[in-house]
Amino acid sequence: MPTPSNVVQLHEFRQVSRQEIIDDISSEAFMLLRESARSHGLPIKQVLIEHMRDIAVVINSVDGPETLVEVLDSITRQIKGD
Repeated sequence: MPTPSNVVQLHEFRQVSRQEIIDDISSEAFMLLRESARSHGLPIKQVLIEHMRDIAVVINSVDGPETLVEVLDSITRQIKGD
């Protein structure tokens, strides 16, 4: 049976690995959006803003407005460095 320390290390490793996968997916999505915007002659900022708006609509539809507000508040705190 693993010791508690090993269990904690495994849990932390899984969290880091999961975050790395999420980061990779996010990077791939950004590169796809950037290349698509470039190929259509659109400003990346405009495409990203529309994409963020679409994601917000999906979160609102699937999880409700309260969750959307929590997500947006969390993003705001991260940007501000709180």
